[in-house]
Amino acid sequence: MKAYSRALAMIFLVVVSLAVAAACGSDEEAGRETSGPVSFVVCDSSETWMRPSEEAQSERVWYGERYSEGANWDLEQLQAAFREDFVHWHGGASESLDLSLQHGLWSTQDRSSGGQDCDGGPAVFRGEVISVYLLLHEAKDVKLSDNTYWITVEETPTGFQEIQFTNLLYPEPDYTVVIVDMQGKELARAESGGVFEEAVQEEAQTATPTPEATETAEP
Repeated sequence: MKAYSRALAMIFLVVVSLAVAAACGSDEEAGRETSGPVSFVVCDSSETWMRPSEEAQSERVWYGERYSEGANWDLEQLQAAFREDFVHWHGGASESLDLSLQHGLWSTQDRSSGGQDCDGGPAVFRGEVISVYLLLHEAKDVKLSDNTYWITVEETPTGFQEIQFTNLLYPEPDYTVVIVDMQGKELARAESGGVFEEAVQEEAQTATPTPEATETAEP
């Protein structure tokens, strides 16, 4: 009987341990699926920057020393990058230099590097922090819904912002970042830190179902 009781006790302990492990795993999973407002900080920025002329960009960048002899870039790529309004930064000094040159940020006269809450690159490189440059746009809020970050922006005549926010889905590799205007129209989206693809004009005319719109929409 004593051996039988000991066996039952061992089985009970195993079952309890498995239940506790499953509960901890559920709590951790729930933490990664947080939905709602996401706080962000403004880092690299300017209030007066304006996109330089194509002539100035051509002389400084397109036919400058860094790209004119490079095999990995051609003029069409550089011209396309110059016209982009939304860009991911993944960390690193070399990428920072390319981003500044290719998008014309080199011409700003009042560039600010942000405060202590801004990550210098390591957490951005690991994917723990998401960094997005908004050119001629200002961030109003960031929200997370399922695996999609919604960044609401307002167009501005001058200036740019780099905003950073904690990636609440980390270490999950798959997420989407969608840029919408104040009316909820989609402007661009990017998958998992990739290149932002601008919404085609037909799609941009239709309001994108942001989390609030989805919750309040009538059936």
